[in-house]
Amino acid sequence: MSAEHRFHITQLVKEAGEQLVELRGVHSGTTAEVARTLLKHLGKSAALIEKARVHTATAAVTAGVALEEVAAWARLPAHELAEIVAVGEDHG
Repeated sequence: MSAEHRFHITQLVKEAGEQLVELRGVHSGTTAEVARTLLKHLGKSAALIEKARVHTATAAVTAGVALEEVAAWARLPAHELAEIVAVGEDHG
C-alpha cells in the first residue's frame, strides 16, 4: 500500500479517535442533550471509520490483492467493492 494511502487512512482513524475522545465529558445535561451529543459524535466517528474501511479495501484491491478476499475481510459484497474500485479508477 502506498504511503499516500496509509497517510490518508491514518488521518481518518485519527479524526475518528478525536471524535470519540470528546465523548469522555458528556455526562451532564438532560437525557436529550446527552443523547444528542453522543449520537452526533458517534455518527461522525462511524462515518470516518467507514471511509477508512472503504479506502483501505480499495487500496488493497488496487495493489493487487484479490477482490473477493478483500471484500470478505471488509465485510462488503464483492460486487459493491468492485463498483467502488471502478469509480475510484475513473476519478484517479
